[in-house]
Amino acid sequence: MKKITLYLFTLLVAVFAFHSCEDPYAGQESALPTIFEQGAVQSADGFVFALNQEVTTPITYTEEDLANEKVYQIIQTNSTPNLPEGTSVTFELEASDTKDFVKVVSLPSESADNGATVKVTDLDAAVKSLYGRAPYERDVYVRATYYLVKENSSVQGVTPIVLGPIKITPIAPVIETEYYLIGNLNGWDITNLDAYKFNHSGKDVYEDPIFTILVPSMLDGDGNGYFKIVPKSSKEAASWDGVLGNPIDGNTELEGEIIVENAQAMRVTEPGWVKITLDMLSYTYTIEIIGEMPLKLYVPGGHQGWNPGAAPFVYNRNFDMKFDGYVYFSAGNEFKFTSQPNWDGINYGNGGEGILSDDGGAGNLSVAEDGYYRLSVDLSGSPYTYSAVKTEWGLIGDATAGGWDNSTAMTYNADTKLWTVVTNLEAGKSFKFRANNAWEINLGGAADNLSYNGDNIEVTTGGKYLISLDLSNPEAYKFTMTAVE
Repeated sequence: MKKITLYLFTLLVAVFAFHSCEDPYAGQESALPTIFEQGAVQSADGFVFALNQEVTTPITYTEEDLANEKVYQIIQTNSTPNLPEGTSVTFELEASDTKDFVKVVSLPSESADNGATVKVTDLDAAVKSLYGRAPYERDVYVRATYYLVKENSSVQGVTPIVLGPIKITPIAPVIETEYYLIGNLNGWDITNLDAYKFNHSGKDVYEDPIFTILVPSMLDGDGNGYFKIVPKSSKEAASWDGVLGNPIDGNTELEGEIIVENAQAMRVTEPGWVKITLDMLSYTYTIEIIGEMPLKLYVPGGHQGWNPGAAPFVYNRNFDMKFDGYVYFSAGNEFKFTSQPNWDGINYGNGGEGILSDDGGAGNLSVAEDGYYRLSVDLSGSPYTYSAVKTEWGLIGDATAGGWDNSTAMTYNADTKLWTVVTNLEAGKSFKFRANNAWEINLGGAADNLSYNGDNIEVTTGGKYLISLDLSNPEAYKFTMTAVE
């Protein structure tokens, strides 16, 4: 029997013995080896493992490297104890953003010549899984579980090795934080683009690369609707360098590729509202021809018998595809939004938390309890979103007993659809309406057309008043003041 000298479990003797015999070390226990982390080099169990030289300097790679599946050798074995002939070292790799390996992703690899190699596509995927898609230099630590393999038998090393960090910059396109629309609709004036800024969620642009804009028309007086896309850097420099287009001049397709070099103008030929969506991760665009702007979304549901024709509605009062209105849910708190006062148009249902789906089969929306809700719908961006906020209304202001700190509560009447209160108001002072004793939702301004965050309402004559707030028609929120003897 040929004996093997290793600083691993004495089980190796039984596994790698060339002759079948009783294990002379059976019943003995081996102490765990001491691991010394040294960044690019680590010793364990009589082995010395190291990062390969090509990954000890910062790694950058190209789209061509990804397409050709370039391979990096990550780990090599610099020194081993005496191994029996035919024994090799293989590895299973994991990656993390810290050496503590709290967050871990698998790193597919191939073992050969006592080392481990990784395809650049797998390396790129691991970095983005750990850090996101942004093309910034990242620290990646590699943890390797190693095995001694002979023929069809293998033994796992006692403790995984940890090497790194490896500095890696993942591949991603350039995405700026702002984009603007330029074309016939604004006279191709690159110095005056503020009114044509694309909407964005404000999140990291590599996690949310979607930008949208909604415009009333893409056409000028002559019916021309050519346009391009201006990134923030070009706008600030008032320069045409870096302006984005597509490969075909006058392209009228409703979707296509965005390019920088030799960028040509896209073209819209139809009048009416248009929504343009950019996906800057894939550098593509889509155009949605809306035409006539929808002004209302109806709110049928269990609160009124699921009849769109008799349903309350939310209103697009600023012509920006953002709808607002109030609905009292007294029973059957499920509902949907419909684009028409019937079921023949687009029906919007539950697409997830706060998300609207225009799939006709989407589930119903709901509120948790009965009450008077502000419903807000945003169809201007992607995805479509909505919110339902329960409200209790009151007066606030120095004309009221509570001053500007405490609301004077109002009472809702489901029959009249009015919020009312009888209270004293002080002359020469002012008040507003606000919901939930907070400032997130407040109304002020003209009595026949209140607006959010509007002006304070002046009290010219002091006395006791019946004040009624009418939010039943979202085309114009109103209030009245009637003196009370």
